[in-house]
Amino acid sequence: MTGDSVQALVFGEIATEYERVRPGYPTALIDDVIAYSPADPTALDIGAGTGKATVAFAERGMRIIALEPDPAMAVVLRERVAGHSVNIAIAALENHEPAEPYDLVYSAQAFHWTDPETRWARTASVLRPGGALALFWNHDRLADPAIRHKVFRVVHEHVPLLAPAGESPKPEELLRHWPQDELVKQPEFGEFRQQVYRWERELSRADYLAYLITRSAYRMLDGEVRRALVGELQAALPEQVVLDVATLLYLAKRL
Repeated sequence: MTGDSVQALVFGEIATEYERVRPGYPTALIDDVIAYSPADPTALDIGAGTGKATVAFAERGMRIIALEPDPAMAVVLRERVAGHSVNIAIAALENHEPAEPYDLVYSAQAFHWTDPETRWARTASVLRPGGALALFWNHDRLADPAIRHKVFRVVHEHVPLLAPAGESPKPEELLRHWPQDELVKQPEFGEFRQQVYRWERELSRADYLAYLITRSAYRMLDGEVRRALVGELQAALPEQVVLDVATLLYLAKRL
């Protein structure tokens, strides 16, 4: 198993907390994916996690096969989708063999965990011609520049590898990078679209720290190092934390 795949399975350690503090996705994004997809689609959800996106699509009546390789995450997912037309498979894209192709394949905050050598060919193979591919991620940062600077100094001092090299690129710049730069080169796909959804999220200091701890880079830290870092961040943050969020959506059609 590769280092990336091991890191991809650390979320089950905190599955309940992951469900509680991770953000969902804008309603407008769900609307746009449905409008771009064939009518009444049967969908494949790659890396469903605890169902943040799964539930949003299932509540619209969509029939979904949800792939989640982590059994602990799948336990929470099963509770969240009870009563909806969702079948859960403890599997990854790489070992999923569908009975027939799907009308929609989507992945929320998870496609980067798929095998880079096979991800595009595998995705194309499970989509019927005319079917839709939707990949999306939330990107956020602390809204207050002064708080961002304080947090940067704390992280840089304690775990330099986690400190960003500088300010994050603007979302419109990110749209030109991965996965778009690879996706547009795939001969099986066309009719590309991209969209940025901007919104704001407010959390208590405790919930923001809990949110940070659900990130894979924080999960991979030694326990003592993580606790020390969180303690220093707690002292640097105000009681309420506001995040600027940009959700990036990449759409393509199977040719």
